[in-house]
Amino acid sequence: MEVTLVSEFAEHDRDPVSERPRGSLRVFADTVGLAAARVWRLRGRAWNTLRHPAGWELWRLPPAAVFWMLGTEIAVAVWALYSGFKDSVTATDLVRFGVIAGCTIWYLVQTQHPEEQRRADDRRGEHIDQTAVWLGSAAVLLPPTLSLVLLLMVRVQRYSIAHKAMTTFLFTTAAHAVSILGVHTITELTSLHAWLASGTLPQRAEDIVMAAVALVGAALWYFASQTLLISIARGLAWGGWRRQKLIGSWADNADFVYALQLAACTTILGAVNIALVPLVMIGVALRSTRLSQALADTIARSQRDRKTGLLTEDSFHAPAALRLLEDQTERRPTAFLMLDLDHFKQWNDKYGHSGGDIVLGCVSAVLRQNTRATDVVGRWGGEEFAVLLPDTTREEAMRIADRIREAVAKTAITGLTELASGHATNEPRAVGPILGCTVSIGVGLSPEHSTDYGELFRAADSAMYQAKRNGRNRVVMAPSEHASLVPEHAPMSRMGPTRPHT
Repeated sequence: MEVTLVSEFAEHDRDPVSERPRGSLRVFADTVGLAAARVWRLRGRAWNTLRHPAGWELWRLPPAAVFWMLGTEIAVAVWALYSGFKDSVTATDLVRFGVIAGCTIWYLVQTQHPEEQRRADDRRGEHIDQTAVWLGSAAVLLPPTLSLVLLLMVRVQRYSIAHKAMTTFLFTTAAHAVSILGVHTITELTSLHAWLASGTLPQRAEDIVMAAVALVGAALWYFASQTLLISIARGLAWGGWRRQKLIGSWADNADFVYALQLAACTTILGAVNIALVPLVMIGVALRSTRLSQALADTIARSQRDRKTGLLTEDSFHAPAALRLLEDQTERRPTAFLMLDLDHFKQWNDKYGHSGGDIVLGCVSAVLRQNTRATDVVGRWGGEEFAVLLPDTTREEAMRIADRIREAVAKTAITGLTELASGHATNEPRAVGPILGCTVSIGVGLSPEHSTDYGELFRAADSAMYQAKRNGRNRVVMAPSEHASLVPEHAPMSRMGPTRPHT
């Protein structure tokens, strides 16, 4: 296996187009071309997935989750076909669709790169997409057929930058479709339909109240239907029903609600005069999304190590302790791995600190490739890493740890340079790929060693030191009585004495 990384966090995710000055028509044309190329390449991915149904990630889920997801998708397909058959499209609908679709495409192109970065950063958590600004308004203003066409456009483009399996993405799309179809039904059953058809704001107090209630009801349906369908799927798939695990944090849901508020504004403007939508809402939606993306990016960078992209030590504690507490509540085992690069000082001495950064980046890539989305992975400082594995037994923990150890040992590190000693210029010269990087790993288990987070860390930490004393490049499980193995200079926090390079 060969891994090449750069030391700057997320440097490999940068798009050449995004590095050019904004405001250029050439930049926008390049961005549109990139988006079109990515969507075009989906043909191969989709065809390859359809040709190998036995390999679908869906079949790895519990039967109840498979039944729920397939049943929901079939029901949505029937509902969409029924709505399409009784649908009628007018010239006004086509004009509205053209304007909203144009705004949506502009929005997708303008937010493509930061959205891709956010999705990459949110692989281990909840992600809220603010395309509801356009899809929510389309569900009210347009017939179901045109609304679903717009949904398909959005989802195909988003899938081209998503880091998800197709089966998961299809179910999420079905949940969006349920929201759109339900909103249209509410519109048809209330006076909102007549108000939208007239193109004028209601004047009487009772009409204003009814229109407001209908809009609020449509927004509640859009929010609740998606949340409920996806939460049930997650609960059936993961076997847990904790609120934050199912529907995300309050901040995530606040972002969703805010997007629906913007959708309501878009709906009102579109009903009065569709030309107001691009004049007003494109700027508002782009500004809102970019601020949200910038804030998320700032938070992600503040919590992640600059050289590896993994969580920093300070950012590691809270999610790791939370995962441990969740496992204790559900009476599940937890594993804690502490890893230390063997003879890391020699890499720094021979290839310089830039070479050491490359080695750290390669090891972090191995950790990402060999851990799950629910695992917590961080760089503990220096040449040490920590991994918390929720819902993991002793046998599974040893197997994962040994897999990581073997993967690191087999990794060919490229991009290293060393001084060409003996040459007159003594200029650096490229070397590699280089094998020989190894790690020593200690494993602590909950509840076997301790249910306390700090004690579990110390059990894994002492086992890691035992692995180094036993010859390095090995995995050691902490004994039940691990206190005697804890070195005096192995504090829980970096506030204590500094560990020597090993």
